[in-house]
Amino acid sequence: MKKWFVLFLFVIALAACSSQPSGDGGGTDGGFGEDGGNPCGESVGEPSIVLDRTDVQLFRGTEMVKLLEKMESQEPDDWKLVHRHVYPAPEPPFRTDKEGKVTGKNYDWPPEDPNELSDEQRKWRSYLLWPEHIRELMQLQDWDSADNRKRLANYGRMYALLHEFQTRQPYGSPTRETEYWRNFAESLLAYGEDGRELLISNMIVALSNPIEETCLRAEDILVQIGEPAVEPLCAAMWTSHRQLVMATEEEIDPKTHQRVSKTVYKVYGNPNYNKYIEDTLYRIGERVVPQAIYELEYSLNEDGKSIGPTWRYRKYFVELLGRLRDPKALRTLEAEIDRVVVEEYDDNYEVDPESTDTARFTWQEYLIEAIGDLGNPEGIRAVIRLWKLDDFHELAAIGAISRLTGKNVRDIDEARALAKKMNVDLKGA
Repeated sequence: MKKWFVLFLFVIALAACSSQPSGDGGGTDGGFGEDGGNPCGESVGEPSIVLDRTDVQLFRGTEMVKLLEKMESQEPDDWKLVHRHVYPAPEPPFRTDKEGKVTGKNYDWPPEDPNELSDEQRKWRSYLLWPEHIRELMQLQDWDSADNRKRLANYGRMYALLHEFQTRQPYGSPTRETEYWRNFAESLLAYGEDGRELLISNMIVALSNPIEETCLRAEDILVQIGEPAVEPLCAAMWTSHRQLVMATEEEIDPKTHQRVSKTVYKVYGNPNYNKYIEDTLYRIGERVVPQAIYELEYSLNEDGKSIGPTWRYRKYFVELLGRLRDPKALRTLEAEIDRVVVEEYDDNYEVDPESTDTARFTWQEYLIEAIGDLGNPEGIRAVIRLWKLDDFHELAAIGAISRLTGKNVRDIDEARALAKKMNVDLKGA
């Protein structure tokens, strides 16, 4: 018999989120496709130090903190000691061309057995223990300048705060817990833009916590940050909602029949993660609209299409634009009708016709509902186009047209007549 006790539900997040959609990379820090180039141009004889610790969260909250304290030392040798942990960068697992496309492998990554690593794998794992933004600062041409060293030392302090926040036992009082979160946020924000980015990324991680109170506290902080959180939140909408959880597992030893405990790690997730992100963006308000439109317009392939199950992520942006009721979003939402090719796959990665048909209908319903919420009468055209694709869209389409025009129609012919009366161009419908 096993019993699980969750001790904390956070992981160290990236310092900043990319604005481009990304899939589930599964890495600790990204960087698996980096070319390992050395921007400093120096020649360093000693190899990178190989760290034995495998726990990313613990390393960044303890050992890295102590190392970054040395950046305030008056002794250059102390700075160089820290520098050698990430410089020169070890050879990456993948070879890439000038455009960043993978052309080959230097060694297997991720490893099949984490306990049996080659030298190259150990060096790369050790390198990834360091957050990417800190590695970049340590590899600058002027990495040892006074300003850069101060910035690195401040990161050490911030990660110490973060480690305490992630590993402490929560207060039993909701009021005290909320106050602690507020004080934590203010402490990070005191470090300026670097602190704000770290706070944003970790509040986004907190949205994947299965405990609702935790998600709502994180949401409140992100809303208070406002516009700077919009782009990272939109980028996170395209990613996985899983996170690493440290827990205590209890079981009965079959030999001694005694109860024993051990610390283990499991991956958990919040199925409402994307919904929390959407709600956060909605609360931030109309400033979100341009970025949400950007996400839909620039997440297409070279043929201008979105193919496959990516509609599952796109639907949140579609729904968000409808909730924000900005008429300017109509052009983007109508374009989704043609450029999104919904496909669902079976276990062999072949198109599953039945699942695809259901998914396509669901996707079209999202579009109809969102377009109906925009308040732009021109949306009748898009609603009629979607209605034509499937007669079973009738109820959603009638409701959308009613919200758009304040008029009721009984069938698609009446919808066309209403559009003509309102001088709506029905080209394509």
